[in-house]
Amino acid sequence: MAKALLIKAKTKENKKPNALRQEGFVPATVYGHGFTSESIQVNAKEFSKIPHKAYSHINELEVDGKEKFPILIRNVQIDPVRDHILNIEFYKIKSNEKLKVKVPLNYTGHSPAVTKGGILIVSLTEIEVQCLPKDIPDTIDINLGLIEEIGQAIHPKDLKVPSEIQILAQPNEVLAKVEIAKTHEVEEKVATTEAAAVPGATPTTEAAATPAAGKEAPAKAAEAKPAKK
Repeated sequence: MAKALLIKAKTKENKKPNALRQEGFVPATVYGHGFTSESIQVNAKEFSKIPHKAYSHINELEVDGKEKFPILIRNVQIDPVRDHILNIEFYKIKSNEKLKVKVPLNYTGHSPAVTKGGILIVSLTEIEVQCLPKDIPDTIDINLGLIEEIGQAIHPKDLKVPSEIQILAQPNEVLAKVEIAKTHEVEEKVATTEAAAVPGATPTTEAAATPAAGKEAPAKAAEAKPAKK
C-alpha cells in the first residue's frame, strides 16, 4: 500500500464559502460511520499538490494540530470554468469497516491483436472495489497479452485479484478491446460506393478494387500502427 499523505486542516471559520476561497482556503467536511460530522477548511494550494491517484489511498488528516486520523478523499468538487477546487469531502475510516473505493487500472504487456493490425481501445482507467482499508491495492494490473485476436476484450471477470477484494463492476463490462482499424472500414465503404456507381457492377469491395479504364487504382491506405499505451 502507498505511503499515507498528511493533510493539514483547521476548523472552519465563520465565513461564507466564497470568502474562504478568496483567502486561499477550500471548505471541507469530515464524516464517517459513528463519527460526528465536522466542517473544516484546507489550504487550496497545498491540497492541489496531491496527485489524483492518491484519492484512492488511505491518507491522514490533522485538524488544528491535534491527533491524526485515517481518511479517504471521498469527493472533490471542481469549478468547471475556473478549474478551482470548491469543496472537499473526507471520509473518516475504521480499520474493521469495508470500503468502496475506485482503484487505478495498470495496463501492461502488448496485445498480439495490435500487431495484426488492430487498434487498442481502453474504456476504463479505474475500477470500483470493496474491501477492508488494509487490503486496498495501489493498482490492479491488466495483461494486454490476453487479447490475442481482433475483436477480443478484457472484462472485470477476467481480472485476478486476492479473494479479500471484491470487484463491483459488471462482470461483462469492457475494460479494454482491440478493434479493426478504422482505415479499413473507411476503405470498404468507399469501395462499395464506387462499385454501385458503375452500371451493372456488383457493390462489393472486390468489384470496387478493379479501377475503371483510364483511372488509377486508389492509393493503398497506410498500415495501421499500434495505439500508444
